[in-house]
Amino acid sequence: MHRSTRTALRSAALVAAGALLLTSCSAAEPDTSDEPAPGGSGAVEAADEFLQPWLGGSDKNLLIDEPLSAPIEPGTHVVYLDVGTPVSAVMWNNLQAPAELLGLELERVETGRDAQSINAAMNTVVELDPDGVINITLDPIFFEGQIAQLEEAGIPMASGSVMNTVEFGLPEAFNGPDWMTLNGEVLGAAAISRSGGAEEFVFYNVPEFPFSSYELDGAESRIAELCPECTMRVVDIPIAELGSTAADRVVSDLQANPQTEYFIAAVDEVQIGLPQKLSLAGLDVDGIAMWPAPPNYEQIAAGDQDATLSVDLNLMMWTVLDQLLREMNGDSYEWPDAQTRASTLTRITDDSNAPEDPVLGYVGIDDYQDRFAANWLVD
Repeated sequence: MHRSTRTALRSAALVAAGALLLTSCSAAEPDTSDEPAPGGSGAVEAADEFLQPWLGGSDKNLLIDEPLSAPIEPGTHVVYLDVGTPVSAVMWNNLQAPAELLGLELERVETGRDAQSINAAMNTVVELDPDGVINITLDPIFFEGQIAQLEEAGIPMASGSVMNTVEFGLPEAFNGPDWMTLNGEVLGAAAISRSGGAEEFVFYNVPEFPFSSYELDGAESRIAELCPECTMRVVDIPIAELGSTAADRVVSDLQANPQTEYFIAAVDEVQIGLPQKLSLAGLDVDGIAMWPAPPNYEQIAAGDQDATLSVDLNLMMWTVLDQLLREMNGDSYEWPDAQTRASTLTRITDDSNAPEDPVLGYVGIDDYQDRFAANWLVD
């Protein structure tokens, strides 16, 4: 969707009022032109400055850019934990190319979303006795017992978008709490920038995703810093509604809160099919989220969705696999600082830079496959 007409009219009125005020009072008031204005254009300028690393254009490197100590044996068995969301399916697909490159035996285990299903799935994983496990988003609190069993068997686990790996004795994920919080700040700054200085926001939180609360914290802190007079409501959307009724919940919320000028969502699955439903409801409210799937890119390219905080999901999955390979080899490694990690994997995408191939999505490093192949000692 295009930027809210209501917001544009409101901004124009503020500019006009400001011009009249300056004309009538310039002789009596001291010059404060060098001081940033609270909210409004001052907040937008500050937001734009903060967002520079996430606008693309700079050269990027692999987060760990050094060779393995030894190549990985063909036939190495790796299990992927699938939590059943659309983005999880995309990530599974993104693992196919590196698995083929390395000759891995890649196996998918569906975990379900309730404690009983997760426990049963993780018991299956232990019985499979793989060489390594990849976990995306699943909270270790649900399978603490199996973590001990995997550790006893010498089976490492690498994680993505999991906030508490270290607490459960697992390797630190590259996109843990500081990464998620920083990207939440990007979402908050982008909301101010893209709305032209709106003051009424809402954040659509997905409580079952541990990372969602960190994105929320980041968005709240950055908006408060850039625009102290701004307000942001928080509305929970259950994970079970992703891919089904999430968009309907957003429409109902915006109808009940017509003062809302712009929204932020923890995951872009909330926006799949949303533009059409907003239009049918007569609503003109834009938003931004993170973790886009192919339909989100299609909506953006068509001008129906305002923007997304793209994540290079190919680079993400190759990076998580790279960490797992190093854990299996017993290699030491160190992640770079949070801003480097965040800006390497993410970028703000709108209709001006939407990827031509929505399935491929955003690509942060064009030759990443060749770089990983060299580090993995693949002939």
